[in-house]
Amino acid sequence: MNNINIIDVNEVDFEKKVLEDSEKKLIVVDFWAPWCGPCKQLTPVLEKIISLSPDKITLAKINIDENQQIAAQLRIQSIPAVFAFKEKQLVNAFQGVIPETEIISFLEKALGGKLNNNFDDFYLEIDTLLKNQNFNEAQKKLEDFVSENSEEIKGVCLYANCLIENNQHDKAKELIDALDDESLNNADVQKILKRIKIVDAKDTNSIESLKAKLHKSPKDTKLVLKIADTYFATNRFNEAFEILLSYYPGNEKLIKEKLLTFFDVLGFGHESVILYRKKLSSIMFS
Repeated sequence: MNNINIIDVNEVDFEKKVLEDSEKKLIVVDFWAPWCGPCKQLTPVLEKIISLSPDKITLAKINIDENQQIAAQLRIQSIPAVFAFKEKQLVNAFQGVIPETEIISFLEKALGGKLNNNFDDFYLEIDTLLKNQNFNEAQKKLEDFVSENSEEIKGVCLYANCLIENNQHDKAKELIDALDDESLNNADVQKILKRIKIVDAKDTNSIESLKAKLHKSPKDTKLVLKIADTYFATNRFNEAFEILLSYYPGNEKLIKEKLLTFFDVLGFGHESVILYRKKLSSIMFS
């Protein structure tokens, strides 16, 4: 194990490496087992975050199969289970897999301060630029940020989205293709890949010619989906949603599936998604 603040702990050295050392800095204990699938999801994220704050936190990993007495004392009923110790006291805990942002909040609450790797202020600045559709400035800032923080998947995804917004699809694809297998399985990265796939699969005909064909064949749902894909691929999201909703009656299943795909790709916090989710709900339950 290369990181000096990520260690394996057992029943013999638990008191020294966890309780006593927690008087010096925060000790986060990760209870796991080789057979535990969720542990394999959570532990790498814990390692990534905590390895960047060696002066503040140590991650102590305990194999629950080999250290059942400690697990019994702490009344652990399921894993993964994470406990934070400070000044010989248990100060915070959670069970199961939680998002990276919640892990950071958990650690900061236990620390009583910010982590070294907290980029909240930067992401807030980027979020403001994106809401104002200032994609060029956001892209420049994210390019510099990603070059210095290549393991920040959130930053990589935001950068890729900016590239797509600025019609630099090939560059976005190259960026994602360069990620390792673990990063490629990230949910946000998968959304970027879906968005790139939609762009790559868009019809080569212009929207005008597709709409002319639809005018001649108004019941051709496949044409409607092609038009929506083309609008979406060129970042005309509202127009994509509008044409889908206008053809929703009588084509509920196909239209809903397409809408949900678009919603998922953009994210449920996207301004257009918030608006058109409400419109979809209104149509469905009217």
